[in-house]
Amino acid sequence: MRLLLLPPQIHTELRDDKPVFEKRRLVWEEDMQMHSKFLDRKEELKAEHASYLRQHTEFRAMMADFLQLLRKPSDIFMFGRQDFFPSASRQPPGGTFNTSP
Repeated sequence: MRLLLLPPQIHTELRDDKPVFEKRRLVWEEDMQMHSKFLDRKEELKAEHASYLRQHTEFRAMMADFLQLLRKPSDIFMFGRQDFFPSASRQPPGGTFNTSP
């Protein structure tokens, strides 16, 4: 089957005209719907974080160790002795440094 007539040509120049929209500033705090979505998402994230902390109890111990380091001890030598004493029992007997003959 052959075409007897060609379809009329459409001017592409007219199709390229796109509307131009002005950019408006987005102030989500003033938009009630966006502010509501923000509050909902905030509560959802808080619940997820609390659930994560409940499921991973080792995180609490790790944070406790970290927060102890934030306080500077008054006697650093006593602090070092108390802090490293538990790991000293795991070392093999003998001196740490070998003496040369």
